[in-house]
Amino acid sequence: MVLAIATGALALTACNPDVEQTSGSGTAPLNRGEVTNSDELVQPVVVGQFGPRFAACQATGQVRSVSGDGVLPVRAAPFDRAARIDTITNGDNVFVCNRSHDQSWLAVVYTDSGELSGTCGVSAPVPSRRQYDGPCNSGWVSSAFIQLRAAR
Repeated sequence: MVLAIATGALALTACNPDVEQTSGSGTAPLNRGEVTNSDELVQPVVVGQFGPRFAACQATGQVRSVSGDGVLPVRAAPFDRAARIDTITNGDNVFVCNRSHDQSWLAVVYTDSGELSGTCGVSAPVPSRRQYDGPCNSGWVSSAFIQLRAAR
């Protein structure tokens, strides 16, 4: 009976995702397939979320309240650990194309000059939902530092 209880407890422990695995010289956290290399965190900006009757990016915004040097990192994906691909600064304007599920990140399209430009190709409708591949820059920024403007 004791052997059966011990075997059952051992089986339950093996199913627990928080149990550490033992490796010859010590223990290490169980790898759950989490990405540890920031270069692997990439999520392209998608435009045309609302279909061909609406602008490719539905809103605009302006970078606000970034303290210190006023520089806001632009990331390759909506995660703090994603690679920083660029920066924008207080006062820069962006097209807002999408949001992360938790609303913490905004997918943006922007120019080097910090001004909104029709040459980015997101002010007008696009035929279908697609990854942004236009001439302007794109990436993900923290929504806490973007003051949204009226929908386009």
